[in-house]
Amino acid sequence: MRDRTRWTIAVVVGLVGLVWILQGLGVPIGGSFMVGNMFWAYAGGALLIGAFVYAAWPRLRQR
Repeated sequence: MRDRTRWTIAVVVGLVGLVWILQGLGVPIGGSFMVGNMFWAYAGGALLIGAFVYAAWPRLRQR
């Protein structure tokens, strides 16, 4: 059960990071102040990496 919750949280956070990346790169998703601002592309990339690490953490700790 814990793995499923961890994966669900990681997927949701990863999708938010992906939207931030796309908006930062200029894709008009919902017409926001974030569109075209590269800060949000970098923040989204960091969020996406964080989601990946969070999802993989139990496997990384076993090594």
